[in-house]
Amino acid sequence: MNATVRSAAAVISVLLLALLAAGCEDTTPTPAEREAVETAVRSYLDALAEAYSTLDVSPLEGLASPNEIQTVEKLLRTLALSGNDRVDSELIGFDVETMIVFRRINATVRLIEVWDVTRYNLTTGQVKGRNPSSLQNTVLQLRRIDGAWLVIGRTVTLQDAAEDPPAEDTGGEGEESG
Repeated sequence: MNATVRSAAAVISVLLLALLAAGCEDTTPTPAEREAVETAVRSYLDALAEAYSTLDVSPLEGLASPNEIQTVEKLLRTLALSGNDRVDSELIGFDVETMIVFRRINATVRLIEVWDVTRYNLTTGQVKGRNPSSLQNTVLQLRRIDGAWLVIGRTVTLQDAAEDPPAEDTGGEGEESG
């Protein structure tokens, strides 16, 4: 009887593992998905640069979720209120390190962004600092809604100072991310 119970438990374990394996999804994007997600990422980053430069989040509409737009708006407001600053950001480029797409409607993209960032005094327009090659490690979360990929979240980590070239000295304060 003990051997029969062990044998049945082994069979059940194998069946459970098979069911779990069958439920595992291939998260490798198809070529069409990869192209669509990369296009959405580029469009979002270009619009984000415009939002930072103009202090207006309207360029993000249709490219990001309302929650993500609200997050950017809070960042812009904090930047303007805390340091009386405006940031002019230009996306130099980005490299996708990894991309996964699951359930064909969710994507996570890990990338390295390169920005040319200039920080200005909001009142006087005086340059406070510049970094022509600010490197950022970024994770973007996207969701496909009504056929369009929208950014629903962005997490950024600046590269260590040892890896990031020093900002140009303009007699002002440091750098701000784009």
